[in-house]
Amino acid sequence: MAREAQGWFSVQRQVGKQALTDLWRRPVGNVLTLAVLAFALTLPACFYLAAKNIAIVSQAWQNPTQLTVYMAPGAGDAEARTLRESLAGWTEISSADYVSPQQGLDEFREHAGFAKALSLLDENPLPAVLIIKPSVQWQSGSQAEILARKLSEQAGVDDVRLDSDWLQRLDAIKQLSVTLTMIMAGLMLLAVFLIVGNTLRLQLQNQKEAVQVMKLVGATNTYILRPFLYTGAWYGLLASVAALVLTTLVSFILEGAVDKLAALYGSDFHLTGLAWDECLLLIILSALLGILAARLSAGRHLKEIEPI
Repeated sequence: MAREAQGWFSVQRQVGKQALTDLWRRPVGNVLTLAVLAFALTLPACFYLAAKNIAIVSQAWQNPTQLTVYMAPGAGDAEARTLRESLAGWTEISSADYVSPQQGLDEFREHAGFAKALSLLDENPLPAVLIIKPSVQWQSGSQAEILARKLSEQAGVDDVRLDSDWLQRLDAIKQLSVTLTMIMAGLMLLAVFLIVGNTLRLQLQNQKEAVQVMKLVGATNTYILRPFLYTGAWYGLLASVAALVLTTLVSFILEGAVDKLAALYGSDFHLTGLAWDECLLLIILSALLGILAARLSAGRHLKEIEPI
């Protein structure tokens, strides 16, 4: 049994090596084919990379829901503090922090960079603000909206803003990127399948006379098809490696622009590339796709070739 297994692996290794050697006997055509396949695989890989980083950003910014209560312009400091003490006793609220108009102006002057412009104002235009953090049971979007409506009905309250609205938009962008990635991956993998299948079918057609001779001497379809299966695997393997190189190059080019954009938002976010398991998955998937394309396309055409 061990000797038979060793012999089987020896045959497979020989056929695979011969298939790779045959690829380089037609370097121009095969290099062009590999280039097309590599670009077809690079596109979904880049879409996946974008979706992955958007998901990382979304996860990093998933802070608990927060509500901002803006007091009416005429509301004084005492009225705002009284409301804060009242809200602190609500079961729906975990904490309530008060930000006075002067504190808001100081923070705005410090972070917005408008110190000179703000110095021209005769009076402070900012209202008193209460920062409300709901309890765990009221963190969901629907519950937070109910709490926001309840807060807006309180005396002295001018407006209530749910600060998780932008997170919902970010989550919608993330879902859109995932959907686009899936669509592009499906279309491009189908393109790879068709390209490999059609290429091997043409190669089989060019070797029609040799196939007829092999069938005359008793060769089975499985024996004749085996080199084409390895050729399809090599197409997928080499194209996926080239696609990974291109994806890495794209990541390197975009890294500087992403770092600059993150710095403008005061974030230390850095573009995350493909992990080793993701690279391995792409290589395995591409190789299996090449084998499947060879099996279906060349195998079907092989059955139509019969000795004269």
